[in-house]
Amino acid sequence: MDVRMPAGKFRRPRLPRSVIDRTWLFLRPPAVPSEALDEWPPEAPVTVVCATAGAGKTTLLSGWARIREQQGDAVAWVSLDRTDADRPLFWQALLAAVREAALRTADRSTADGTDHLDESPAAHHTPLAELDRLVQRSTAPLWLFLDDLQEVSSPGVLADLDTLLRTMPEGLHLVLASRRDPVLALHRLRLAGTLREIHASDLALDRSEVRQLLVHHSVVLDDESLSLLVDRTEGWAAGVRLAALALADATDTGAAVRRFAGDDRAVADYLAAEVLRRLDVRERHLLRLCALPHQLTAELAVEITGDPAAADVLEELSRANVLVAPAQAGGWFRIHTLLRGYLLAQLQRTDLPAVRTAHARVARWFAVGGHLSWAVEHAVQSEDDALAVELVTTHGPSLLAEGRARALHTMIGTSTEAVRADASVRRLDALAVLESDEFTREPLPTSRANSHDDLATPDAVASAAEGCLEALLALHRVRYDLHLSPTVLDATAPLLDDREDDLGLLLGLGRGRVLLLAGRFDEADVELTRSSSLAQAHGNPDALLRVSAHRTAVAAARCRFRDVAELAEETVRIGAETDGEHHHEVAAALLLAAHAARQQLEPTTARQLTDRAGTTADGRAGPEVLVSLRALRAILDVEAGLDPLVGCRLLRKEVAVAAEKSLSPLVVAHLAFLEHRCAWLAGRLDWAREALGRLTALDCPPGEMATLAASEHLARGRFEAARNRIGPVLDQTTPCLFPTTLQQAWLIEALITESAGQHARRHEALRSALDLAEETGALRSFLDVAGVVDLLDDEAGRFGRSEELVQRIRAAAGQRTDHSVVPLTPRELALLVELPAQMTLSEIAARHQVSLNTVKTQARSIYQKLEASGRRDAVAKARHRGLL
Repeated sequence: MDVRMPAGKFRRPRLPRSVIDRTWLFLRPPAVPSEALDEWPPEAPVTVVCATAGAGKTTLLSGWARIREQQGDAVAWVSLDRTDADRPLFWQALLAAVREAALRTADRSTADGTDHLDESPAAHHTPLAELDRLVQRSTAPLWLFLDDLQEVSSPGVLADLDTLLRTMPEGLHLVLASRRDPVLALHRLRLAGTLREIHASDLALDRSEVRQLLVHHSVVLDDESLSLLVDRTEGWAAGVRLAALALADATDTGAAVRRFAGDDRAVADYLAAEVLRRLDVRERHLLRLCALPHQLTAELAVEITGDPAAADVLEELSRANVLVAPAQAGGWFRIHTLLRGYLLAQLQRTDLPAVRTAHARVARWFAVGGHLSWAVEHAVQSEDDALAVELVTTHGPSLLAEGRARALHTMIGTSTEAVRADASVRRLDALAVLESDEFTREPLPTSRANSHDDLATPDAVASAAEGCLEALLALHRVRYDLHLSPTVLDATAPLLDDREDDLGLLLGLGRGRVLLLAGRFDEADVELTRSSSLAQAHGNPDALLRVSAHRTAVAAARCRFRDVAELAEETVRIGAETDGEHHHEVAAALLLAAHAARQQLEPTTARQLTDRAGTTADGRAGPEVLVSLRALRAILDVEAGLDPLVGCRLLRKEVAVAAEKSLSPLVVAHLAFLEHRCAWLAGRLDWAREALGRLTALDCPPGEMATLAASEHLARGRFEAARNRIGPVLDQTTPCLFPTTLQQAWLIEALITESAGQHARRHEALRSALDLAEETGALRSFLDVAGVVDLLDDEAGRFGRSEELVQRIRAAAGQRTDHSVVPLTPRELALLVELPAQMTLSEIAARHQVSLNTVKTQARSIYQKLEASGRRDAVAKARHRGLL
């Protein structure tokens, strides 16, 4: 006997006014099976929608059903409930819905609407046979929607559905919606390519859809608040709709978004009624404890709850779509943000001691598993000060070595006052701040914890680990005051003995950086090579990246320009294998490679690498990289034809930024050298003097200062003064920091000897400069020192194995497009000194014992090179350029 059923069971739910249309999911082709089929079916006759409560399953089905009705298809709808676990009642409901749908199509296609569709199935047919008869008699394709399939658990009903899936009548489209994966043999349909599956991830609202739904409720959020809401709701439709309702009446929507969480009254009521009500007491208790970590494994679930079956329960909850989902490969799970917030709030209210105990268990478990930042976070939340101090001091150095200084600082900042007061914790926090602000170049405030004084007396430190922390602080501080570097480097060296842990790695890296800044490049290379081996042994790509970037800087400082490109690409490769946040290190390495390419007279490569560095930095690198980047672009532009005066102004802007940001002495010195050269090209001798003053204030190495002074004397034709300055550099009684400086000194010597007619010594000087070019790859000085290319032209073919380099230099000189000042020859400079005097050219010729024609030829050359209209104009322009 048929049981009377409510009409609402067969009625398609009305769509809400504010609905995000996702019906296009029904047009998406099914997943490609693993084995190719000779002939694909025209469409998937079976669709399964599986997602948690509130994901929008019913709304999606209702929207598609409405579209099918509008297209003239027959639509049968059944909202299943627990009564459908009874097999006869299930089939009574299903066949009634299908018969009604078929009747509607018959009404549209026949005059009287009679087609024997109301014939009783029980007398002549099985339920499946009757379904087949009804579908075949329908005059249009028939869509059967079964919503809330999770309510049906009867083995008999599920077996019938399995049979239906195997023997689908032609013309029937079956759509199933369930909160959990149906216990049906869907694998056959997947292999056959006749199953369309729609999951929770497909139904999650994206950022634009969340904004659209909010607008329907007259709620408009700024970008920051919208991002926060999207993160909180994770696109869960019910959560977004509840948030829209809560925000609709809010006067301060930004504050309302920040308050919106799982313990919001409306959210809590929905979660309790739709998600948690179906769970038993044991499942709810387990879920509350498992909400403590942001994500967890089955093993951690057992650890937190003490329930040996917790892993099975968690897996079952995930399959049941109880807002628990796999987080990543390897068996990790995570609870939806809003549900987690609700569970944590409930746990805090009901059992605070259990919360603290569970946090302590989680902390220890994460620490053993190597998830150090999570371990410290939970130790702090456990409010067990001793445990928090133990984990912070034990694992803090590892967090620093792994580049997670900001996370460490945040964790310490959220700990109790007692934890923050611990001496080792304070040192670690100071280091975390310094590492976090690594590239801001803010001066380190003076304090007892930051002082380097204790390093001279290691016994003053309570333990070896604390001594290493003090040493790391001192190494940071000394980078802003390199006068102290010898003392600090000597004091920290013994701490490295046999130390191969994370503190040893940090010490090696810190010492390597200070040695680099102090100009002790060979020692820096040894220290950083050791640190590289330690980073590889630890499997620490973050530290390896930092080491690689600094080794690139050392190679550039040693003028090993052929090695720089290889080390830079290694840095880029390591950076690509990390989390992608190391813009500074990668951009710095690319910038050094661009500098090396410029030194090797490869302007196109230099420009390309500079552009790559700029893209990588993208405003996110530190000021040293950004300043150096803009400075290199300026000098490349000058060498490509930009007015030197414009380039010099650009460089001076970066000099001002460098002064404001307290950048490292190496960067400041490099900028000053570039500015000095560009100022001479632009004829701004006052700016050149300023640059020279900055180098003097920096205690620039004497070899570099002597060579720079010699270049100025040479440009003014003061050959004897130039020789006096350059002589100690060449015999190495005045050492140079950079090999390129010595190379430039030999080129100046070549020009001095040329002026004296000492051709053999000229050739020897050029030969020495070329030997350094063979060793380092540095060729740029041959173009930068005015007049050298003419000497190479004179001696072309006489340089043996260096002839190929000479040809490269001469070819590059022939392609120059810059506006550099055309240099005066030594004889022209000698004549220029005489031009301001009240002497005729004949008198000058007699004084120098040369012919009048020779003097006239040299004078015309001077006027042309200075772009002067005559003798008086030449004198004025020579004074402006500092030549007189």
